[in-house]
Amino acid sequence: MSSSLPETNPSTDGVTPESRQVRTLPQLMQTIERRRRAPVLSLGDALRLLGLMDEKTLQELIAEDPTLLRSRSVELVHRLLLTEEDWHRALARVAGLVEIDVLGFELDSHALDILPLRIAHAHGVVPLGMANEQFFVASWAPTSDELYHQLCSLTGHSVGLVWASRKAIERRLEALDHNQHGGHGLQVLPALDLELSGSGKLSPVTTASRAAPVSLDELVVQAMVEVGNAADAEQLASASDSAGMVRLVNQVISDAQLTHASDIHIETNAGDARTAIRFRRDGDMEHHLWVPAKLRGPLVSRIKIMAKLDIAERRRPQDGKIDFSEFGGKALELRVAVMPTHDGLEDVVLRLLESAKPLPLSKLGLQSRDQDLISGFSQRTFGLVLAAGPTGSGKTTTLHSMLAEVNTAERKIWTAEDPIEITQPGLRQVQVNPKIGLTFASAMRGFLRADPDIIMIGEVRDAETARIAIEASLTGHLVLSTLHTNNACESVVRLLDLGMDAMNFADSLLGIVAQRLVRALCTRCASDQPMDEMAWESLLEEYMEGSAMSREQAQTRLLEAAGASGYGHLRTRHAVGCEHCSGKGYKGRMGIYEILQNSRAIKSLIQSRARPSELFDTAVAEGMRSLRHDALEKVVQGHIDLKQARSAYR
Repeated sequence: MSSSLPETNPSTDGVTPESRQVRTLPQLMQTIERRRRAPVLSLGDALRLLGLMDEKTLQELIAEDPTLLRSRSVELVHRLLLTEEDWHRALARVAGLVEIDVLGFELDSHALDILPLRIAHAHGVVPLGMANEQFFVASWAPTSDELYHQLCSLTGHSVGLVWASRKAIERRLEALDHNQHGGHGLQVLPALDLELSGSGKLSPVTTASRAAPVSLDELVVQAMVEVGNAADAEQLASASDSAGMVRLVNQVISDAQLTHASDIHIETNAGDARTAIRFRRDGDMEHHLWVPAKLRGPLVSRIKIMAKLDIAERRRPQDGKIDFSEFGGKALELRVAVMPTHDGLEDVVLRLLESAKPLPLSKLGLQSRDQDLISGFSQRTFGLVLAAGPTGSGKTTTLHSMLAEVNTAERKIWTAEDPIEITQPGLRQVQVNPKIGLTFASAMRGFLRADPDIIMIGEVRDAETARIAIEASLTGHLVLSTLHTNNACESVVRLLDLGMDAMNFADSLLGIVAQRLVRALCTRCASDQPMDEMAWESLLEEYMEGSAMSREQAQTRLLEAAGASGYGHLRTRHAVGCEHCSGKGYKGRMGIYEILQNSRAIKSLIQSRARPSELFDTAVAEGMRSLRHDALEKVVQGHIDLKQARSAYR
């Protein structure tokens, strides 16, 4: 495997005299070091140096469009002045990547153990070997981010890419086939074709002949083979770094990210029982993979290693973080919770915190009246706005949507969050870290010295944070935060129970948004059903339950929400299931809201420390829709069914 092939003609294989001298990994390391010290080339310089374009043609192109080369434009390829391979080669030279003669390179004896030949064929690359904690691979498109992330995920190592000609790569792979299989041949998979997008980025081309990715079952088998000889706990722990286990964990995380799962649950079982890996999607748990009992130890250990936790500690809960980009994946942060269970086993829960952009208020599922109300809160120059609800109910999303409404150059906005899940240009965002004393309360004190207009605090967890938030809202700042309470009126009592001054709180409060997330009906397959009189009466009773509302008021509100003149025109919708929603009948989630707006009457009740029921009745009389009301109104509007509506308030 380490033997080299005869040198090839530079004119046909794109081999330079310099690249012919790079035949081993140590020589490659030396060349990389020299290249790092070399001056940075422009694209024009690279094209000239490689003999891909003459000076006259370059000058004509620059005269025609001075920005053409500076923008790394793909126009050069589109005009057929360069082949795609030459284009990639020039970009590699600009990036300072080394060129090699892959036909004459001595491959490491374990290179194909890390990146099997079948996978190398599928991606059109040649694995070279490990050096300086990097796994080096030759490719004709080495500046492709897509290819880099795929190879990192497949190998479980940080990958270093070098350039080699496409023809030379194909010939070397054919020779490796011959050597590995005695000339009997192995089914050669087509190389991964890459094309240039309009933005100049490389992306894979989907073709019927493209090889299928490695399946989870194959990765489990590979991991089992590697772990098979491990006899004791120490060997099993070291097996967590095996290529198969690394790739298996990376693939599970990638699958969760691809399917928009919010959590990954790894549930171990005693004896020979298999370990279950489940995803939470749209609030519901879904089975994803069974893992043999032999792999449960290495699987948990691998995740602990990625999260920088103690793999020897199995008696206490542990918490950590994983930056998936460090392991070859796309930009993604995972919060890791390891929990000891019976028989000395451990379960793991990974929460996916993919950085996202704020949603417009119009995309949150708010009724028009509620959207106007929340938008009005965000336009105020001072006061306190709270979002209430359980974990995962969308509170942070709502607050960031409010901030997006007022995130302009004229305002200074500070946020303290744990974790930072949504990013916005212009916001000054701080990740709290209680281990070093950076709590929500200390962040608030710091913000007040930094001349803010708007402050967002991830959560009011204690009396100190609540007190500072109220004081800040009374001294000319708009303050947004969250509470873990069941509804808007209970939130008032919760803060007063923390010892807040009722007069100050009543003066500072603008409003409280209580919310839940429910599964929305699939728009492609949900079925309609007319509403008869019995169903209408039952719906009215359910709508009025728990409030002092009259039947006439309930009827008016429901018909107004549905835009109908009578129940005879109403139709409810029900989940069916189709290919678009994976047969579940639901697709995506929708918010259910209860918005308590501070008014003269509400302020008076807060100052007198009234019971939640008094606050609720007064707010409903003034027009507030409770969680129950909003959910049932969305039923008659056809967005959700009764099952999902009831999950929001029962």
